[in-house]
Amino acid sequence: MATEAIASAQLPTGGLAGQRDEFTAALERILASQAFSRSGRLTAFLRHVCVSALDGQEKQLSEQRIGTAVFGRPDHYNPSDDTIVRSTARLLRQRLDQYYDNEGRTEAFRIAIPRGAYVPVFVPVPAPHAADDPATSFPSAAMPPPATGPAPAAMPIAAHAAAVETSRWQRWCRAALAPAVMLLVLAAMTGLWWQARDDAAHGPAQEASARFWSTMLPADRDTTLIVSDNGLVMYQGDTRREVPLADYIANRPGAADTPALEVERYNARRYTGMSSVTLAAELGKLASAAPQRYHVRFSRDVKLADLKHDNTILVGVEQSNPWWALYRNQFNFHIDWDSETGDFLILNDQPRNGERARYPFSARDPARRGYALIGFKRNLSGDGHTLLIGGTTSAGTDAAIEFMMNPAQLAPLIRQAQRADGSIGNFEVLLQCVLQANGSTDIAVLGTRVAPR
Repeated sequence: MATEAIASAQLPTGGLAGQRDEFTAALERILASQAFSRSGRLTAFLRHVCVSALDGQEKQLSEQRIGTAVFGRPDHYNPSDDTIVRSTARLLRQRLDQYYDNEGRTEAFRIAIPRGAYVPVFVPVPAPHAADDPATSFPSAAMPPPATGPAPAAMPIAAHAAAVETSRWQRWCRAALAPAVMLLVLAAMTGLWWQARDDAAHGPAQEASARFWSTMLPADRDTTLIVSDNGLVMYQGDTRREVPLADYIANRPGAADTPALEVERYNARRYTGMSSVTLAAELGKLASAAPQRYHVRFSRDVKLADLKHDNTILVGVEQSNPWWALYRNQFNFHIDWDSETGDFLILNDQPRNGERARYPFSARDPARRGYALIGFKRNLSGDGHTLLIGGTTSAGTDAAIEFMMNPAQLAPLIRQAQRADGSIGNFEVLLQCVLQANGSTDIAVLGTRVAPR
C-alpha cells in the first residue's frame, strides 16, 4: 500500500497516544533499517515528527517550525525560498515506501507522512481475507441426506410455517447477496487488471530512466557533480553586480570600486543549496556501477579542464553556477538574471505553437510561479555528457530534480531522444512550477527541444 493510500486511512481508536508502544517499536525498527540507518537527515526528520505527535504537539509540526527544530534554520527564515523541509519530506515518503516494500513488508502497522502535511499517521495494514468457507458463508442449496433413524414427529403447524418463512428468507438472502459477491469479484479482477497494466507501464519507464542514468554515471568514466555557489548569489545580490565566468574563474569577483569587505565576505561564504545536497545523495545511490568514479565538487573549486572529458552535472542557473555560460550557445531556452532588480527573464529563442518568447519571473509574484531548465548536452570535448539543472528559486531547482528522478516523467523524454544506436541525443526541458498552499509543487512542461536523430 503506497503512502497516498495510507494517508487516507483512519487512525486506530486512541490515535498515536493509544498506540504508543506499538508506534515506538515500529519507529525504532524503521530507524535501524538499512533504508534509514545511513541517512541522518531523514532519521532526524522522522524521529522529530513522530516524537512530537506522540507528545501531542501536532500543532508544532509546521514547515517553519520543522525547519527551525530539525535543520537549524533561523526563526525568521522563509520556507518559500528554502524548501529543505518539503524536499526532505518528499524523500522521506519515498524511503518509507521503500522500507515497507522490503525490510518492513511483514509489519502489521505502517507509519506514513501524508502529502500536504507533516503529522505522521499510524494505521494497520489490511490482512488478506481468507477465502470464505462455502459451508458457512451462505446456506447450502443441497438437500440434507435422508435420516436413518426413526421418523421425526410431525412438525406443528406454527413451527412448519416458521420453517417455511426461514427457507424463504434464506433464498432471498442468496438472491440478494449473490450479485453483491459478483460485483466484489469483478472489482477485484478490475483492480488486478489495472495493477498489471501499471506494472507493465512502470517497467519500461524504469528501463528508460536507468538507461539515462547509466549514460551519466558509467563504469568507465568519471562523473563530477558541480554544486551551486550560493555565496556567489549572496555577493551578487549585495553588490548588484553579476560576476562573469572569466572573473569567476580568476577569482576576481569584485570590480575596482567594490568594497574590500564585500570581497572578504564572498571568499568566506562557501555555501551551497539544499537542492545540491539532495541531488548529491540521490546520485550517490545511482552510482552503483563505479561509486569511486562519482565525485562532488564546489563550483568555485572547478577548473576549465575538469569539464573537458569527464561527465559533469551542473546544479543551479548561471547566477549561482557560472559554468553554465560555456553551454549557452547549445540552448534554446535561457534563464537570465537581472542584477538591478533581482528578477529573472526566461527567454525562448525559437518559440513554437503555444509557447511564449519571454517568461518573466519575480519573487514577488503572488501566484508563486517559478521556472526551471534542464539540459542534456555533450561535454566540452564532445566525448562525454553534461547535465545542467537549475531554477529561478530553490523550489524550481527541486522541481527539476524531482522531474529527473521520476521515471514516469523522464522516460517519455528519453524515448524521444533515443537514437537508432541506443545512445541518447541532446535535449532540454523548460518547466513551470507553482508552489501550493499545502507545500506541494505542481510541475508543468512548457517546452522541450530534442536534437534530430
